[in-house]
Amino acid sequence: MQMHPITSTNVSAVGYDPSSRRMRVQFSSGGIYEYSDVDESLYEAMLQPFPWRRVGRVVRAHANRRIG
Repeated sequence: MQMHPITSTNVSAVGYDPSSRRMRVQFSSGGIYEYSDVDESLYEAMLQPFPWRRVGRVVRAHANRRIG
């Protein structure tokens, strides 16, 4: 999964795999989390500047696991 850098205080990069509907979020603190069953529209919202303020709550509602 290719990670794309974003402009954010808390998030440094995000990636998405449309075939599995999984999204990875790399936080500025270094943690990497993978979220399951994510719509592509939510991933696209994460590519916008400072996304966590707007969609962080929606992202956290998805099943996730720390992978790094």
